[in-house]
Amino acid sequence: LKLFSLAETCPRSLPKLPKKGVAMSSAPASSRSILAAADCIKKADALLICTGAGMGVDSGLGTFRGRNAGVWPPLKAMQMDFSAMSSPDWFDSDPRLAWAFWRFRHQAYTLGAPHMGYSLLAKWGNSMKHGLFSVTSNIDGHWDRTEGVGPGKVYECHGALTRMQCVEDDDNIWPTDAKDVASIQVPEWDLQPGDEVCALVAGKEVQAIVQEDGASLTTKDGEPISAKRVAKAGGVDLLRSLEGSPLPRSADGKPARPNVLMFGDWGVNCRIIQEQQGRFNQWLKDLPEAAKLAIVEVGAGKAVPTIRFTSERVLSQFKNASLIRINWDDSDVPHHLGARSISIGGVGALETLTQIDEALRK
Repeated sequence: LKLFSLAETCPRSLPKLPKKGVAMSSAPASSRSILAAADCIKKADALLICTGAGMGVDSGLGTFRGRNAGVWPPLKAMQMDFSAMSSPDWFDSDPRLAWAFWRFRHQAYTLGAPHMGYSLLAKWGNSMKHGLFSVTSNIDGHWDRTEGVGPGKVYECHGALTRMQCVEDDDNIWPTDAKDVASIQVPEWDLQPGDEVCALVAGKEVQAIVQEDGASLTTKDGEPISAKRVAKAGGVDLLRSLEGSPLPRSADGKPARPNVLMFGDWGVNCRIIQEQQGRFNQWLKDLPEAAKLAIVEVGAGKAVPTIRFTSERVLSQFKNASLIRINWDDSDVPHHLGARSISIGGVGALETLTQIDEALRK
């Protein structure tokens, strides 16, 4: 059995994402694929749950790209990609911009409740002889909060917003104080289409017009602009946390950041990620070679394919394993794995998991 190393499944630095991706469409879930998935789970004696951003959509969370992309409105005003803003460099160069963005993500991700699909997967896995393990690239901490899973059975390969570290890593990691993050004062983005605002563009203040999406800006001549600062007449900068509003710090006063693997990130503290990875490796090692392992992968995209690679590699290592790939747009599997895989596309995560559960109870 080949164990997983941090370099293979959780790179020290996430790659820069391409600006555009090409997705292969999949047919909507058929009753045949739902029944096949239910039969696979019914016969399994172990469950590996592998989840990406698509798993959180039914909890109201956005994804990096695609039909459910979660957009922080200022990104459109700055003409900046979500992944470009998810860089640790901002904590050094513009910490108030960084924390306006990460406060938005923290509140959106950690205040939302895991949807029923989490509990269904936990129920299936805990009924099996060898139990379950959850591997996720999501940073929302939802598997930690799912009854029957919890921290001992979770590998968050990109870290979690529920933990903090210093911007200049000093090897300390501590639980995120939710009140500390919530108290960061960020102006409300309440712009309406047609509003005139003052924008800083290429070092100069210009008058800009808010577009139909309530966020993108153009000059009065209709030319798109990339703003470095946005304010109503005489108002504060809407892109950043307010001057004077305290930003998160460590107990000894050092600037802090989320303990999350960001894009182009060489300063993340991987200690807890590696500890979780070790438990995952041990779980795999303890499984019998002939284990009937069901791998249920949900919402794992191709732009950062960590989770897809994990599912496929484990499938290759266990001769009696089967993969159920649930993904609205990208449910396709490599040809050489097709005989032991079930693809379910064109349907959301919660709906698909609910249909499988109904088939299991018949």
